[in-house]
Amino acid sequence: MKKIILVLTSVLLIIGSFSIVKGADELDLFIKDVTLSKEIIFENDTFSVEIEIGVKNLKQSNNPLNFLVSIFWDMSSKYTHVESKIVEINNVDKVKVKFNLDLSKKSFINQNINLLGDKSLIIQIDSGHNINEYDEKNNIYEMKIHIFKLSSLVLKIWINNPIGYVNNKKIELETPPIIVNNRTMVPLRFIIENFGGDIYWNSTDSSIKIVFPEKEILMWVNNSTAYINGKKYILDSPPIIIGGRTLVPVRFVVEALGAYVFWNSTDSGVTIIYEK
Repeated sequence: MKKIILVLTSVLLIIGSFSIVKGADELDLFIKDVTLSKEIIFENDTFSVEIEIGVKNLKQSNNPLNFLVSIFWDMSSKYTHVESKIVEINNVDKVKVKFNLDLSKKSFINQNINLLGDKSLIIQIDSGHNINEYDEKNNIYEMKIHIFKLSSLVLKIWINNPIGYVNNKKIELETPPIIVNNRTMVPLRFIIENFGGDIYWNSTDSSIKIVFPEKEILMWVNNSTAYINGKKYILDSPPIIIGGRTLVPVRFVVEALGAYVFWNSTDSGVTIIYEK
């Protein structure tokens, strides 16, 4: 792991003012869980990061101990510091700390950074003792985040619901999505035509060809074999026809085209995001 150097003078002063943790071999601070307030994040978005930190072997003391929790963006060849907070612990086995991130603020430490696409959010615990924290795997956490462009195509559909949305525009589906063998099956034409692709149906062998400039998907109704640019795949649930309309496994088709699919168990909703 890369060594982080905090260049902010104020942060260095904070570290210098810590109650130094003694008995490093005994005290164990570790990141138990990290949750985001949003699963789908767009550029210029705001969201919170809640970190649960476990504490083991903390000696009983009347004086609380302090440690630093920091968040960084892992940019090319370096970490870019976002924010640090001092956390106080005293006779507890866990503690939570929350950061609020505003992606519209792209300037950190006088650096303009590009917060789009696949990014890594790094969380570090520093208790202030003379140990290289990056050698301690449980003191650092990496979370992969994809930040979508505002211009992305967003499709929303729900199981057994004939209504869908394309970028918040209401659309009536030819047939609603359903669940088959624990797999979500969606109307093919709704996905592909909104993505800007072409569909070719061959009634002779019940084959379906999906064509994009650099991608070709070949499937057959009631057949678990599929091909992407000539490479063979086995489907968990093959395409089916209901009411004269073809339904396909959403994750296989959407991810084959480089798009993203999100499942919401609360309302049985599916969100599909395609970055053109």
